[in-house]
Amino acid sequence: MSILISTVIYVILLFRLLIPRPEWILEFDFSNIKALKYVGLALVTTEFIMGIMALIAMRNSWRVGIKYVQKTELVISGIYRFSRNPYSLSYSLLILGYLFIFPSPVLMTLLISLAADFHAMILEEEKYLLSVHADDYINYLRKVNRYFTL
Repeated sequence: MSILISTVIYVILLFRLLIPRPEWILEFDFSNIKALKYVGLALVTTEFIMGIMALIAMRNSWRVGIKYVQKTELVISGIYRFSRNPYSLSYSLLILGYLFIFPSPVLMTLLISLAADFHAMILEEEKYLLSVHADDYINYLRKVNRYFTL
């Protein structure tokens, strides 16, 4: 589902860039608040970098979905010291950045749907990681929050 929602978001963004009149996605006109666009650009840039850092830290443990027969290493270093799910977090915040750039209830609805789908996937993955890594994962849970840890 997250792949479908992401694809729809990127198709909408592509058409939004190609079709200058934003009425078709019900975009709000916040042109008088330039700071929103800058916040959006900062989020997009920061979260893109964060996503790359998450992928690099995962190395060979990266996978799409849960494959119960696959046993991967528990990654707890790098950016995973601050978030148990930095890639999902970065991707959601990346889309939030797009929402600041192109404020639209259509994109907002898709972002909320994507975040809910990611959360459901994360909860399922936590069960899997607990079954595979047992005490190591429990210790990690105690140190690092699901989304962000200071």
